[in-house]
Amino acid sequence: MRKIWTPEELIAFEDRIGDLYMDNKLPFLFHLSGGNEKQLIDIFKDIKEGDYVISNHRSHYHALLHGIPPEVVEDRILNGRSMFIYDRERNFFCSAIIGGTPAIAAGIAWALKRKGSDQKVWCFIGDGTEDNGHTYEAIRYVDGWDLPCKFIIENNNRSVEATNEERWGKSSDYQWNSSSVIKYYYDITYPHARKPGVIDLSKAVKKTDDDYFPKLPEVTYPTFEMSNLSYKETATKVMTDLGNEGTIFVGYNVNNAPGGNAMGTLKNVPDDQKLETPVAENLMAGLCIGMSFEGFKPVLYIERHDFILVAMDAIVNHIDKIERISHGEYKVPVIVRAVTADAGPFYSGITHTQDFTNMFKAAVSIPVYDPVTGNDFEEAYKKARYSGRPAIIVERKSRY
Repeated sequence: MRKIWTPEELIAFEDRIGDLYMDNKLPFLFHLSGGNEKQLIDIFKDIKEGDYVISNHRSHYHALLHGIPPEVVEDRILNGRSMFIYDRERNFFCSAIIGGTPAIAAGIAWALKRKGSDQKVWCFIGDGTEDNGHTYEAIRYVDGWDLPCKFIIENNNRSVEATNEERWGKSSDYQWNSSSVIKYYYDITYPHARKPGVIDLSKAVKKTDDDYFPKLPEVTYPTFEMSNLSYKETATKVMTDLGNEGTIFVGYNVNNAPGGNAMGTLKNVPDDQKLETPVAENLMAGLCIGMSFEGFKPVLYIERHDFILVAMDAIVNHIDKIERISHGEYKVPVIVRAVTADAGPFYSGITHTQDFTNMFKAAVSIPVYDPVTGNDFEEAYKKARYSGRPAIIVERKSRY
């Protein structure tokens, strides 16, 4: 049973965190909650144990109200993880990358509906995240497919220190026409980050990234049996094999429309495993992340490298890092199938033929495979699936 918190108890918890900061115990970036105790207590009356709660950089109240013990929350804060509080058992997830979580929430909700679950997703965002077009995409998607997800916009009229009026002028108080949105207003107790006052950092202990977020162990791979087919034949065979395992293929031009099926390679995959999406690459990536939390193993299909840039926030800050920053509580076995149109019968122009392979390798720590032969192609996918971790697999039309 979750603890029933009173406003006074929540305030006392954050006051204690503030005191730890002033005592030189928190040389970290953290964001204190305050001023919205009553609103959150009322909202959490509707949130069931087992529901997903997706939080943000200001996560302390959400974590406490969803049942994470206060001593655990305090321990996370003392170890530099105020913005990285996770609890897989309680389905609590947070991210300080605003704009990324709404699409993840939509992906979880998609998976829950697919499985016939009674669980729901509750995604808490601030009015700074409300500014983001990615939020609009996710809300529209949830509404369009009747997914079990609520977006709670916590409007404190501040993005860092700028007001809504300073950011948006006369359209500052946007009103959502959506049953998926709950929006409330409050005056926050604390500044955007930390609290007023200067601490003596010379008395504080700061560790390294590897101390706060240990690197994941290396994977040792077995020897895989190869099919010895051509590059294009292998692409179709691998996608068919993945389809037989229940993989969900996410992207645009993956359905059976003329010119679809991911250049014909998904022709043997059941239709209900091909999720045709809006042209919204960040949403596509977030859907993959969210459904992976519920046991699905998606392939994110990007038909040209040129189009992947909108998804790079999700790929670099979430797909690449979630397992590490959650200390292994959340795993993201998403394969990014990144096609570069480096050949073809028609000239496409310099914004449709770029090759970002080296950029991928510089931006992420997950494997980036660039297979040359059919066997290389098959091995890359087998390694990705065997590891249970994400990977980017470059696919070149010139090798068809």
